[in-house]
Amino acid sequence: MSDQRVFARYKANEIVTDLQNFGVKKFKSNTTRRKNALRKIIANLTLGNYGEMSLLFSELLKFWQIEDDLEVKRICHEYIRVMGVIKPQQAKEALPFIMDDFKSRDEKLQMMALRTLVLVPLREFSDQAFDCIISLVNHKAPPEDVTRMAIYALLDLDEIDHERVLGLSSILHDIVRLQSSPPEVVVAALHTLYSVHEKNANMEAFGISLDLAFNMLELLPELNEWNKATVLEILTTSVVPQHYLDANEMIELALPYLQQVNTYVVLNTLKFIMYLLNYVDVIKESLAEKLSNSVIALLDKPPELQFLVLRNVILLLLSRESSLLRLDISYFFIEYNDPIYIKDTKLECLYLLADKETLPRILEELEQYATDIDIQMSRKSVRAIGNLAVKLDEDSVHDCVAVLLDLLEFGVDYVVQEIMSVFRNILRKYPNNFKKNVKELVKHTEVVQEPESKNAMIWIITQYSDIIPNYLDLFKVFSSNMFNETLEVQFSILNSATKFFIRRPTKETEELCMDLLKGCTDQENNPDLRDKAFMYWRLLSLTKMADTSNTLTFEALKSVIDGELPLIEMNTKLDPTVLEELELNIGTIVSIYLKPVSHIFRLNKTKLLPPSPVLNPNKDLLPVVNNSFSPTGANRNRQNSESQSSTKSRRTAMMDDYDKPAEKINQLKGKRKSSSNNPSKLSRKPSTLLRKLSMKRPFS
Repeated sequence: MSDQRVFARYKANEIVTDLQNFGVKKFKSNTTRRKNALRKIIANLTLGNYGEMSLLFSELLKFWQIEDDLEVKRICHEYIRVMGVIKPQQAKEALPFIMDDFKSRDEKLQMMALRTLVLVPLREFSDQAFDCIISLVNHKAPPEDVTRMAIYALLDLDEIDHERVLGLSSILHDIVRLQSSPPEVVVAALHTLYSVHEKNANMEAFGISLDLAFNMLELLPELNEWNKATVLEILTTSVVPQHYLDANEMIELALPYLQQVNTYVVLNTLKFIMYLLNYVDVIKESLAEKLSNSVIALLDKPPELQFLVLRNVILLLLSRESSLLRLDISYFFIEYNDPIYIKDTKLECLYLLADKETLPRILEELEQYATDIDIQMSRKSVRAIGNLAVKLDEDSVHDCVAVLLDLLEFGVDYVVQEIMSVFRNILRKYPNNFKKNVKELVKHTEVVQEPESKNAMIWIITQYSDIIPNYLDLFKVFSSNMFNETLEVQFSILNSATKFFIRRPTKETEELCMDLLKGCTDQENNPDLRDKAFMYWRLLSLTKMADTSNTLTFEALKSVIDGELPLIEMNTKLDPTVLEELELNIGTIVSIYLKPVSHIFRLNKTKLLPPSPVLNPNKDLLPVVNNSFSPTGANRNRQNSESQSSTKSRRTAMMDDYDKPAEKINQLKGKRKSSSNNPSKLSRKPSTLLRKLSMKRPFS
């Protein structure tokens, strides 16, 4: 049956007809018709047809006894989960059938039953769910998948009975600590403990010991990709290094997972390492290179993942005065087929990576983008050039201005208008450096049509009226049509007309100013513009009053209306506290918005760096040294020989071990067999071609 026929609103009696015409035995021989009738029920629940479908409760219970069809069972459980929320009391009749399914030997059926017990908001169901979970975790050899699901189900039960879930936390702690259960179950227990602490604001932050953290890192090779990422995410802020050596060892154990194919694993590994770098005394150059190479490798992902990576690159570039990442700007050059959100983000990265050395290459690229057929991209490229001129020092601004003047000759309207907008900011920062270019700019007065570019042109004409002979004629191009302009342009025209009169109180400037003031007070309906016009008029009238005690001089009036403007600055830095929080949320939606967690998820806890004797108060002072440098405490002794031996056992294959020949050592009755004793038991060293095909690409 097609989806179109299934996903249609049916009356209850229409489906009852299909269900009642067949007995159980007939249904077994006609599974297709039976399943189609049951699928219609679930489809109607999806469509919100709850009133009609609730009438089929008694009919549906008849099919619960069919144990040989897992799909029918799945439909029955889904029906109870949905109707249990709408009509909880009616769902009690299905509780015996659910418990029968849980007691069956089919693991899939047990998981369905457990999920149903958890999702129905009834005390009887939750009590049974707790009993089932306790029986599973206390069982000597419980099914792994069912046990894992039972542990994860505690997260849903925590919203129903938090105290009872806390009572089971000791069992979960034992599972994590002893690690006698399968690795997937251990990760489920750890994730449940972590999530319970995160969801409840009155609970302290989740923490684990250093030994347990090392054990979990050693367990990573046995886990699938998602569980690896989960463990790395939990370890961030949960384990607190107490010595530089602890942090360095954990970094070494985590480094190989920067080579994973799964982006989620790589980003969580990156987050974990960036967290640990707050507890080291130095950063090796090789570590910075490996972090940079892992980020570069992620830029080959699909656009959605690439956008996430680029936003996190912006975060990492903002996090330190001297960025830890060694990224060549060519990786952020825009491709013609990049989506617009990728293009925008790459422009931000180029802006943050720009310095005196990379500026020529970046300007060359931006000039090409500015002449692109894509109007939106062209505008943003011109704006990026203008922002670079304001951001960098005075030696670099001339290169930016030269590119803008070249684009001005290009003559395209939207490019010219964008240049006017950014040139205003350049002149704000360097008011005396580019006076010779002002006359070239005002030649395009007739071209500007957008409010922002009009404001910029009016400001340039007003600010440099002393070097523009026909400044009033240029200004009248805008003032003659003032009352048809947008409000922000009207404000600019009124301000400029008043400034002209204050600077040069001639008959022409006075007539221009008074005409505009009268028009704003008599014709304009906007109260803000009208009030500002009245304010200017009263200030001007104070300069001509006979009473000298209330007279306002033109010099005083000029300091009020036409005072010196402060130099404009481009601030690209975030608050240190916000940056700290964002670094602990690398790879999440918080890193995309670059805003604190509380601004996006109101109920989420704020992550902060836990205190430690080795916590760096200022990570900008953390030196990056060559690879031959030995970190502080590298030779310190452990407290006892047991911890020292466990530390040695923590050493795993490093990222440069990929080319070493692998040798399989067989153990028999606790004794090692050498290759000379039994060569046939040893695995042959793989060929060079096979190793090249199988090994992951190493970091360069």
